[in-house]
Amino acid sequence: MSEVATITAPATTAETTTGRTKIPLVDRLAPLFVAGATPAPALPQHRQLEMYSRPLLLSFAEAETSELPLTDIAGALRAFAALAAAIGPRDAEYEGGTSWQRYKALPRRTGTEKLVAELFRALRLIWVCVADRSGHVEWNNGLVGFDRLAEASTVTMKISPAGLTLLHSAVAYFLEVRRLPYPDSYVEAMLSEYYADVVAEIRSFCDENKSLYQFRRKLPLNRYVRLDCDNPKARIDGDDLLIEIGEAYRDPARFPIDFYLIHDGVLHIVPVEALVDGRLPLAQLADWRTALPEGGKLPALFRSRFSRGRRS
Repeated sequence: MSEVATITAPATTAETTTGRTKIPLVDRLAPLFVAGATPAPALPQHRQLEMYSRPLLLSFAEAETSELPLTDIAGALRAFAALAAAIGPRDAEYEGGTSWQRYKALPRRTGTEKLVAELFRALRLIWVCVADRSGHVEWNNGLVGFDRLAEASTVTMKISPAGLTLLHSAVAYFLEVRRLPYPDSYVEAMLSEYYADVVAEIRSFCDENKSLYQFRRKLPLNRYVRLDCDNPKARIDGDDLLIEIGEAYRDPARFPIDFYLIHDGVLHIVPVEALVDGRLPLAQLADWRTALPEGGKLPALFRSRFSRGRRS
């Protein structure tokens, strides 16, 4: 039987100090009040789904404004700048090159790197259309249109505001998860979901290399919510790892669970979508192994995920 253990995180200090002087909580909160930095509310996403080739044309009231969704565009530009700084080529050969040359130089050794390169490509198109004098951005029929007419190439994209938000969100997820111990297979599956949703919000796309690449999703992962379980009942059964899932939680669509379990002394994070009737072939278990060393602890920020209902 494999060992299943409760994961603990190192303690964190409740006070922030500068030298010997403690900074009062109200002073630490004040800059956030001024900047308006608040967590994004967990509201439902609404995106169009075309199930049939003959759409029903609904009628709408006139929009209160015909102005561009500047907040969504600005978010996409921030995402591009952050991504370019994080993964952009460091070689001197590309420092003075075009953004297209930088895209071509991005690594594509893994599925995750290929997905990130295409996110960079879509965001890069937005940037060149906004920053270039020959670029043009318009708002029409609920879509943001980007285009740039130049001698060397013509780039164009029509995307919904939801698509811009998804691009921003995908980059935010990638940059955040890079410092967390999630397995590479998990990150690739999550980014695949983001990318598929981004592509679904793009109505047209063309750049120096024509259309965006399409990827086959290896695992259908629920990116909207994840339920973390740190005390699964797991055992080895033949050639499989068997996780006992209560009858009330067996619908992965309603309960997209991530099982945190220790096998051979190393933490694994196994999404329920990878299981078939609670089983995972042992040959696939290594795909969900974290980068933590044997006996390693989760980052402190994980503590809040597993603290509810714990007795002191």
